[in-house]
Amino acid sequence: MTPEERQRVLDYLEQTKAAILTSTAGFTEAQWRFKSSHEQWNAAECLEHITVVEQGLLRTLQRLAASAPGNHDPATTRGKEEIILKAVPARRGKVQAPEPARPTNRWPDTATLVATFVSARDATIFYTRSTDHPLRSFSHPHMVFGPLDGYQWLVFLAAHSERHHQQLLEVSALGPR
Repeated sequence: MTPEERQRVLDYLEQTKAAILTSTAGFTEAQWRFKSSHEQWNAAECLEHITVVEQGLLRTLQRLAASAPGNHDPATTRGKEEIILKAVPARRGKVQAPEPARPTNRWPDTATLVATFVSARDATIFYTRSTDHPLRSFSHPHMVFGPLDGYQWLVFLAAHSERHHQQLLEVSALGPR
């Protein structure tokens, strides 16, 4: 990861963290839990999903980066960060979350939920800022984009939170004020 790439993803991670915290700062419990339909996630479920994905992917990145690089072919991941930056936040297609990443009310108290998100994001930011792991030298499969290298996974985490932040805003706009 070049210094420019590092700064780019750090800025995106910070920006999406701030957007989520700012937009939900005054939420009531009713706003957090409002569902426009049984199938639609509420704001708390969106944030829980963001947090669970972030925690899991950071652990995976750290594990992969600490192990010896495999037979990563850079041609399989070249340019995918730009695709991620355009496709993920756009929310043009619905993607079914894998079972372990689906919300299950892990943090029923919204203050704990928000604190857990902040802790997860801060850990990602710290790792991104401080790692000397060769993030471009390994890849891990994504269910939609195929193999992504470590840097692209960090970009994905920020874009993923932007995507679900938009979803959170949409559902909360329909609910109580």
